Amino acid sequence: MLFRFILYSVVAWFVFRWLDGFFGSGKGGSRKGNTARPRGEKKSRVRKDVGEYIDYEEVKKDK
Repeated sequence: MLFRFILYSVVAWFVFRWLDGFFGSGKGGSRKGNTARPRGEKKSRVRKDVGEYIDYEEVKKDK
């Protein structure tokens, strides 16, 4: 009885996985080949050879 439950569970998992890959891939794309950047990483609008200007404030030390 337990063996049959495990077997059906594994078969159902493979079927749902196949259906997700078939219908969930979107416009011909694949999740495995996804090259999207993580949310925290933003592409800079400034070229790498130019650099970015960063305005620093001087902090006076208390004596």
